[in-house]
Amino acid sequence: MSRQVLLLVFVVIAGGPAYGQQLSGAAHEESAPGSIAEPIRALLGPGGVRVTPGNLTLDFWWVTSLPVKAGGEVTWLGVAEGTVVGAVRLSGEYRDVRGKAIRPGVYTLRYGIQPANGDHLGVSTYRDFLLLSPVADDLDPAPTGHDGTVAISKDTIGGAHPATWALDPPVTTDAPLSVGKNDMDLTYMTFEVPTSAGTPLRFGLVLIGRLDA
Repeated sequence: MSRQVLLLVFVVIAGGPAYGQQLSGAAHEESAPGSIAEPIRALLGPGGVRVTPGNLTLDFWWVTSLPVKAGGEVTWLGVAEGTVVGAVRLSGEYRDVRGKAIRPGVYTLRYGIQPANGDHLGVSTYRDFLLLSPVADDLDPAPTGHDGTVAISKDTIGGAHPATWALDPPVTTDAPLSVGKNDMDLTYMTFEVPTSAGTPLRFGLVLIGRLDA
């Protein structure tokens, strides 16, 4: 199956019950779940962030040091595609923009790039995403590249499409855990991940909103 078919839509995931609800976030001290493969779990911090969109709970764990290319401004341009960025635990069913259900459970988060092939015009202002993959299928901490990342992530919802959250804005100066609206009127929360360059990468992750695609 071609890359274009696999990535016909890079959806922005949003919990159906959470549409129109407020986001809130706070630090938590829980260790990353033991269901995560140990080589990947070893990359994650001892605590994380708990986000509540509507009546759901999303527990995030971020890597202690995101590998980035040395020199220059710290952006996603310096991150290899398929790099592990973190993990998330969903307390309840989440649905993507096409209405496909993501079951409650634990998922890895890897960096993915939307192809510049003309098939995704209007889907997102930016090409940067985090792809969710079942922890049972994601065992290798090394970057998996474009095709490898998509192949694992599409097992999350079944079928030909990966499960993704949009990084929009991909870089921001907003305060961590603040909530904002991007240019497409989608609601994001700001997170911050330490990097190997010593400068953290701060980004908006879209958690509420729909896109026609």
